[in-house]
Amino acid sequence: MREEVINLLNNLNRTFYDALAEAFAASRGASEPGLVRALAPVQPGARVLDLGCGQGRVAAMLPASCEYVGLDFSAEMLAIAERTANTSHLSSASFIVADLLDPTWPALATGLYDWIVLRAVLHHIPGAANRQSVLKRAADRLAPQGRLLLANWQFLEIERLRRRLLPWDVVGLSPDDVEPGDYMLNWQREGYGIRYVHWIGEVETATLAAAASLSIDTLFRADGHRNNLTLYAVLWRT
Repeated sequence: MREEVINLLNNLNRTFYDALAEAFAASRGASEPGLVRALAPVQPGARVLDLGCGQGRVAAMLPASCEYVGLDFSAEMLAIAERTANTSHLSSASFIVADLLDPTWPALATGLYDWIVLRAVLHHIPGAANRQSVLKRAADRLAPQGRLLLANWQFLEIERLRRRLLPWDVVGLSPDDVEPGDYMLNWQREGYGIRYVHWIGEVETATLAAAASLSIDTLFRADGHRNNLTLYAVLWRT
């Protein structure tokens, strides 16, 4: 994928989350069944890095005395997180503006982490090579026996979401400009917006894990009316 297309899609998503931050945060509950299940093994006192943290839901779900660092490229979403996320039970919590396409982001999250969370963020990274790079950099921050939680939206399996797919010419692109599995979805709740999303199913999850020298410990679907909205994968370095 050409660099100008990558930048266009990344900026498209940043514009969406900045412009519709309040509406988006209000549309999300405090938790989801799959996220609760995936985070259940997190122990008190763990160090947790939340990449693409949005409005800070993960921070509120962690057990007592955890150390938490949340990164997101949307300053507006982070403002909501700092204002509303319940972090009083944590030993420390910080929210940092960072773009995961910038290879220097790991410098903002120093040290090693017992848990690294990429929930509904890797599917917003344009370009297969970039998704692999983001996951490899995240894996490099894992502590020994640490776990990485990867969760991606299974939008092609949901009829109401398939109806929101848009043609590429809406943003001046053609199918030849993007990669297989790339899509655009609209948003029509308290405003209108467009997001770039890449389909990451079980096959690509396994490919990404292997490229980052990680193994899949747990894999399951959850959330939504039919428990198939999100594919969760807990990864670790064997």
